Amino acid sequence: MSDETQVILDVQQLRTSFATPAGTVVAVSDISFQVRQGETLAIVGESGCGKSVTSFSLMGLLGANAVTTGKAKLQTGAGQFADLVRGTEAQKQALRGKAVSMIFQEPMTSLNPLQTVADQIAEAITVHGVANKKSAMAKAVQLLKLVGISDPETRAKQYPHQLSGGMRQRVMIAIALACEPRLLIADEPTTALDVTIQAQILQLIRELQQATGMGVIFITHDMGVVAQIADRVAVMYGGHIVESGTVQQIFSQPVHPYTRGLLAAIPRPAPDAVLSGIPGQVESVTGEHRQCRFANRCEHASSLCHQQLPKTAAVAPEHSVACHHWRHTTPQPQGVAA
Repeated sequence: MSDETQVILDVQQLRTSFATPAGTVVAVSDISFQVRQGETLAIVGESGCGKSVTSFSLMGLLGANAVTTGKAKLQTGAGQFADLVRGTEAQKQALRGKAVSMIFQEPMTSLNPLQTVADQIAEAITVHGVANKKSAMAKAVQLLKLVGISDPETRAKQYPHQLSGGMRQRVMIAIALACEPRLLIADEPTTALDVTIQAQILQLIRELQQATGMGVIFITHDMGVVAQIADRVAVMYGGHIVESGTVQQIFSQPVHPYTRGLLAAIPRPAPDAVLSGIPGQVESVTGEHRQCRFANRCEHASSLCHQQLPKTAAVAPEHSVACHHWRHTTPQPQGVAA
């Protein structure tokens, strides 16, 4: 990290497990990453790899049967920090919606159908004592205008079912930005939207980020979206971060077999293009695993991969990978000795 003063979120050894009748499920296994001010970190991977559990762990929104350990130090102001994992529930509640906010995947199930749009935005403001109800209602209209909703005065009085999917997602963004958070977590916010609205939402997040300087964690399975919005990328599989780097490093020089598989699965417009897939199925995350989680799907797997979990190795500055054989299965990156 070139400038530690710009790091607004420092996650170290984050681990989340669930007690189930089938045994302990380790959904997130000792992951570490950082987010800088004004930066977008994309967390990518297939469904079930641990992306959303990571975001809910940071927000403290998991149920009583979840156990989360590790550290997640968030910069809340000049020289002020709070731990999103180790704090009390009252401390976490004070941070949610103020220092750290989240855009959920499906706005229709996230918004209250019995409250007007303005009431829901105003609640996010008044619950933290930022403003009184009258001022909060006025700010709600301003926020609707900020996120690009036409005739915000009228829309503010409407209920979620009266809005289109794109408008509802913009309302979710307005709620998330109501208290000017230091960190915004967007959990697949464009999945249910058509490509035109998706592009508008992505552009809106970029513009708001540039205006406020907030850090963004963008969770998605869509590598095309990653290419548009991310500065850095963390690739997750089986609860682990298997590769991380700048967006250019991940797209132009991927070294983990799983990352290369994800990129090969992107549809291409060429008439002779072949859509590739990753063979096999995601391995169960029940119990402790001492082997590489991707070993049963990897064409390069050896007996070592089935016996030992790979350690994270440096590929280049800001580029790392957790793979036993990455040096021998990919072109040698410049500046890295064999």
